[in-house]
Amino acid sequence: MLLIKIGIILIMLLGLSLTLAPRFAGTVIILFGAVLYEFITGFSTMIIWVWVLLLGLTVLAEGGGRMLRNYLTRRSQAARSFSASATVGHIGGVLAANALLGPFWGVILWELIIGKTMVPRWDFIYAVIIRMAAAATLRFMSGVVMIVLVIGWLM
Repeated sequence: MLLIKIGIILIMLLGLSLTLAPRFAGTVIILFGAVLYEFITGFSTMIIWVWVLLLGLTVLAEGGGRMLRNYLTRRSQAARSFSASATVGHIGGVLAANALLGPFWGVILWELIIGKTMVPRWDFIYAVIIRMAAAATLRFMSGVVMIVLVIGWLM
């Protein structure tokens, strides 16, 4: 039984890590872990109010997170996908240049070539990334509460 609990906790932690990505429904995976545990134990630990809270948190995190992200980024001058891709690409380029040329010359070369095209847009990109992080925080905190509920009352 201990291995089953460890496996379920790992599934829920995977769901918790996926709450930080905007394209994945991490809280649904946490809910799936709880349902799987109840199914394995024969629904012997089923408490109705915990399940109502788990379902409510899943709807709040997934639906509310998407609505919050759309609301916060609706008037931005840079698209959400462009902002995330530009940030990841910029950091990846700096790391690749560092690996090829060393930490000092890699950053200098990268910033001289690419940095001057990123700087004028960076304030727009930064604003979108911060607003997307606010929505991810809502989903992450909902996931933490869900895991605490499952471990505290169902396991």
